[in-house]
Amino acid sequence: MNFQTPPRTLNVLQPDNLVFLDIETTGLRSSLGAKICEIAMVKVSGGFEETFETLVNPLMPMPEECFKVHAISDCMLKTAPAFKDISNDIFNFIGSSTVICHNASFDLSFVSAELKGAGFECGNIPYLDTLKIARQYFSFESNALGAIANAIGHEAGIAHRAMADVLTTKAVSKYLFTNLYRKGVDSLEINYFQG
Repeated sequence: MNFQTPPRTLNVLQPDNLVFLDIETTGLRSSLGAKICEIAMVKVSGGFEETFETLVNPLMPMPEECFKVHAISDCMLKTAPAFKDISNDIFNFIGSSTVICHNASFDLSFVSAELKGAGFECGNIPYLDTLKIARQYFSFESNALGAIANAIGHEAGIAHRAMADVLTTKAVSKYLFTNLYRKGVDSLEINYFQG
């Protein structure tokens, strides 16, 4: 089972069929064995919104340096589902949508690795990266998600918790898309993560 391919461009005035996604992890690289410990998504499709949010038991102890970033403890994860137990829900939630993340290569490398570990063939995951868009088209003092949110007047929730970061990414995306159109950019080319 592979992700379905959406159109190759996204209309910035009428963005649709999107999944805003963020994760928290037990480390910086899935290739070194780090795992997802929280995932949140908001799907926007046909004028409706749907959310998915859960802690994920990484089946390993939480490193202290990671706990200091997101404050997710072993105790909080003890009764959370393992990724393989929710992988079908995650795969189906994303479906044929374009995934939008801030620093997409980080999030998608983990999601792809975890889905592969659960037996899914990810193929190419369609995505847009708000970090890349901010760097390419705008001149924020800092391109960190929280800094952009502050610059546009969006009050971000608790940083480094998945749903708060998803909602901030969604608000930042709306600002970016609106202002891209004002700059004469009416569509963005969709990228594909090689899963």
